[in-house]
Amino acid sequence: MNIFNLCWLKRKVLILFSFFVILTGLIFYGGRSYAADALSLKMLIKNALKNPDITSSALKAEGRKEEIAIAKALPEPVAGIGLTDANGFNNPGIGVNGMSYIGFSISQKIPFPSKLGTKSQINKYSYMSSKAKTRALKINTAYLVKETYYNLALLEKQIIVVKYNRLLLNIILKDISQKYGTGSASAPAYIRTMLEDASLKSELFSLNKAKAELIYLLGELTGLKVSYIKSSRAELPKISEEKKGAKTGMSPKDKLNEKEDIKTAYKFNPELKSLKYLAKKSDYETAYAKESYLPDFYLKAGYGDRYSMVPILSASVGLSLPVYFNSYQKPLINKAEKDRLASIYDISWEKLRIIKNIKVYAKDMRLNKNNYRLYESLYVPEAKLLFKAETASFEVKRSSAFPLLDSFRKLIDSEFKRDTYNAKYYIDKSRLEQVMGKIQ
Repeated sequence: MNIFNLCWLKRKVLILFSFFVILTGLIFYGGRSYAADALSLKMLIKNALKNPDITSSALKAEGRKEEIAIAKALPEPVAGIGLTDANGFNNPGIGVNGMSYIGFSISQKIPFPSKLGTKSQINKYSYMSSKAKTRALKINTAYLVKETYYNLALLEKQIIVVKYNRLLLNIILKDISQKYGTGSASAPAYIRTMLEDASLKSELFSLNKAKAELIYLLGELTGLKVSYIKSSRAELPKISEEKKGAKTGMSPKDKLNEKEDIKTAYKFNPELKSLKYLAKKSDYETAYAKESYLPDFYLKAGYGDRYSMVPILSASVGLSLPVYFNSYQKPLINKAEKDRLASIYDISWEKLRIIKNIKVYAKDMRLNKNNYRLYESLYVPEAKLLFKAETASFEVKRSSAFPLLDSFRKLIDSEFKRDTYNAKYYIDKSRLEQVMGKIQ
């Protein structure tokens, strides 16, 4: 065997060994979970639920809770002091003239008995609506964390795939460069390989940029340091396998039942609950507006000190008169009834939105799950077999590097699409949980 053939054999063995190391590493990364470096999604959500916006909303809701007791309280009483002088201020006759005295009084407004209870109910449902909105803010924040996390996990997998791809391409590039130097490879082959490498380099830059943006977004949502998030790895869970004999195409864990999901959303969706509380509030506001026709009571008691003479005692009861009903009571009732009708339409619209979202997200979940299974069971294994076949063909010089490169890119694209469908499935699942009022 001459020196040239020996060198070629060594290079061929090195190239083949590198191919299989890269492929093995790619498959190894795609299927292995790095528990030690895993970034916990539950921990991220837990931290995100402590953010200042949610804390502020919760405190505002608790502040409105105090308004329930405030509404039940009577207005503050009014105390007064006065002087009555029958002889004129220049000649006081207190103690001499029976009509002159120093008077002390106290008065109290007492609303019609049902008014305080109705106003308290208005504040109660206002508080419950605010509390439901705080819950909605928590659920929306948790969804943003989930969406960002799954997109970050997808990007991290894609970055590793591109890095392995570039490593393989560099090996092929060295081989083609040597062949080009000896005249056994054409210039277009060398140029195409260079362009492929430049394309992968640009793609890697874009992926890293997108990853950095997601890391900073996670830091903003959770309040965690960016350095901590960078040091850990977001994990993209695989779609759970279907149980044998299942008729639905869904595993028991991820089984979709749109009717049950809609019932659950009607019961637990915080946006809908908030609107229902506002509707109840409108009912009591309408009742309170109608109660404005009812009179309020004014009680007053007085004491007059005439020094040596017998003191004067007085008491009185007053009633408010709704004489300005055209400018106060009627407009107040009309406003309350319109608000009540608007709240009914708001609830109907929210229910329609819930139905539409559940149907769309459930459909997208099924579609993404089916596509994931198609790539996992068919396209990715097919691409792996093609790559192995092209590797064997390249080994015996039956084909050039281009079919090998194309087969590897097909494998990369297949795994990209499989992982993308996997991530989309969990993002849609998070959206479905958001509509159903679930945080985790």
